[in-house]
Amino acid sequence: MRHVVVEASEQAERLGFMGSPTIMVDGKDPFATGAEQPAWACRVSMTPDGLAGSPTVEQLVEVLS
Repeated sequence: MRHVVVEASEQAERLGFMGSPTIMVDGKDPFATGAEQPAWACRVSMTPDGLAGSPTVEQLVEVLS
């Protein structure tokens, strides 16, 4: 596990950062829909209960299994 602080829009573009939080697994964003653009911004996630500030624990366990 690695924690990366993104401090500028140029860095977000270079890293392919889709907003905070961005969770990468094996170099890929398992929660990306394909419509996102790199951005130095906040991100919302679609959960079973609607939009939220991050994926649920269950969603994280699923992508890590």
